[in-house]
Amino acid sequence: MKLHYKGWGYTRIHRHLLKNGFEIGKSKTTVDSIIKKIKKRKEVLSQPIIDGIGNFRVEMIEF
Repeated sequence: MKLHYKGWGYTRIHRHLLKNGFEIGKSKTTVDSIIKKIKKRKEVLSQPIIDGIGNFRVEMIEF
């Protein structure tokens, strides 16, 4: 992610990772999917934690 934030493109990041011994897919789009997964994970983990259960109501409907 640091390289992405520096403005590096997917092709450049892919070449850098391969050169430094990382086992990454042959396609350059793997970098794109990895970045998307990291962003989604950060978004989910940064949500506030809700303590307890709020007021709610359950309705039973018979057919």
